[in-house]
Amino acid sequence: MAAPANRCHYEVLGVSRDATADEIRSSYRRLALQLHPDKQAATGVSHADATAAFQELVHAYEVLSDPKERSWYDSHRSQILFADHKSGSSSSHFSNVDLYGFFSASCFSGYSDSGKGFFKVYGDVFSKIHSQELHFAEKLGLGRDSVPPAPLIGNLDSPYAQVTAFYNYWLGFSTVMDFGWVDEYDASMGPNRRSRRFMEEENKKIRKKAKRERNEMVRGLAAFA
Repeated sequence: MAAPANRCHYEVLGVSRDATADEIRSSYRRLALQLHPDKQAATGVSHADATAAFQELVHAYEVLSDPKERSWYDSHRSQILFADHKSGSSSSHFSNVDLYGFFSASCFSGYSDSGKGFFKVYGDVFSKIHSQELHFAEKLGLGRDSVPPAPLIGNLDSPYAQVTAFYNYWLGFSTVMDFGWVDEYDASMGPNRRSRRFMEEENKKIRKKAKRERNEMVRGLAAFA
């Protein structure tokens, strides 16, 4: 059986990120009764799947019911959710999107909106960027509203208003990604409070730099196009 995709502990417990300890405990008790392997067996769910789901629930509760564990989880949630377990690293496909190849006229041929045409090629790449933003926002519980709808690139016959809307959107792009997966340090491993604070501050600087570079890259691509 394939390993399940990472799920947010709050999603597993069916509570909001600002849920109180009592709300978390109440939801856990209710779900523990529903998802217990013995009860799931009667519904036709395999023992392996039922056990995996129950273990996921127990683990989520163990983390969120402990104030220190919950605080650490909240600070590293994106890093955990988007971790690449296949490679054993904490990198994410979000940080590995190669946009450099699109800073060249050789990536398109002509100005049609099909095949290798300019409007097809750049329409697809900006659509992909927008989809990634939506996926990140949804997985972290930010809500789709946190990512404004992106105007379509259109084609040679598009009205000026559509062209202006497209470029205004992307030239002012600001990612919702927090780049938690680029952290250099595991602050929880610091030997004392001072070292942990230092690690956290360094991680913040690294995240801020990565976010700035992402914004500059996407805005630069819009300017090039």
